[in-house]
Amino acid sequence: MLTSEQLRFILQSGILAPSADNYHYLRFEVAPPGLKIWYSEPGWPHDGGYKRAALFLSFGAVAENLAIAASRFGVRSEFELFPDPAAPALAIRVHWQAGGVSADPLIEEIPKRHCNRGVVFRGPPLSSAALSALVQEVAAAYPGCNLAWLGERKRKMQVVELIRVAEQERFRTRALHKELFAAIRFDVGWNRSAETGLSPGALGVEKPLRPLFASLRHWPLMQAFNLLGGSGLLGWRAAVLPCRIAPHLGAIIIERLDDKHLFNAGRAFQRVWLALTRNGLALQPMAVGALFAFPGAAAEGVPERLQRRLAEAWGGIFPTGRPVMLFRAGHARPPPIVASRSALEDYMVDSG
Repeated sequence: MLTSEQLRFILQSGILAPSADNYHYLRFEVAPPGLKIWYSEPGWPHDGGYKRAALFLSFGAVAENLAIAASRFGVRSEFELFPDPAAPALAIRVHWQAGGVSADPLIEEIPKRHCNRGVVFRGPPLSSAALSALVQEVAAAYPGCNLAWLGERKRKMQVVELIRVAEQERFRTRALHKELFAAIRFDVGWNRSAETGLSPGALGVEKPLRPLFASLRHWPLMQAFNLLGGSGLLGWRAAVLPCRIAPHLGAIIIERLDDKHLFNAGRAFQRVWLALTRNGLALQPMAVGALFAFPGAAAEGVPERLQRRLAEAWGGIFPTGRPVMLFRAGHARPPPIVASRSALEDYMVDSG
């Protein structure tokens, strides 16, 4: 059905999908007439936690890229989660069927998509018709998922405040601070990309503030800075300022907090991101405000008081669902550094 060259194109497109902290925890195994996607770590994160949620959002984004890329060759993709109870690490079985699908116009956007963490996102905004079309597309194509644009001022400010308190906590709680800075590849310097992890140069930190930011990876210095209100300043810089001035603030909402809905949400989010890229807009995920509200987050280092506050607040803002991804979008200068990827061979099952 697919030549080796076509298959390589599809898989290469898959690993260009976004992932938490620029790590893909998966391995591909070619299994004609389809594909197996294995979870590459020793054990799954527990149900109800934000780490498992981030993982399935990432799997969904990879799947969306695979489906888009396969459409170039007239191949339709269907995805089955946990297809073999005897193989718990087998996350997804991809079934490919020839015919019945035309090339997706978003194919060309896959290599162009990247995260932009620059502070300033400018207008002009997308038209109401374009925003509504994306809302309708998500609702029709991804069961249990919805896209919401937070344009009304009061609602937007409520959401920005929740993003702020979550971002602030990453600098106040030792476990979250450790997790945040562990993902940053200070070893590559400020002027190079990283194949895994986050390059410091891709974080949008202003040059005069880079020495201070780098020093804050040391917990005693972070604690001292917090005595001066440091976490509050960082939360304002990470959330309030960039979100308030961005033309668009959006949310992907799901009806149930389970793997299937999270997977569909990842697919939906990736498609929205590619569509915005096609329209010339930059995007930055703002996920922790949503993910830290998951019921199991307290067992993963999120303070219980924060988890409860977020969960209750989201229930009031979105009575019929729960946000699992928040993001801002607008026109922006291209970032000087973007994430790269390891060679495709590093994501293949080791046949040896």
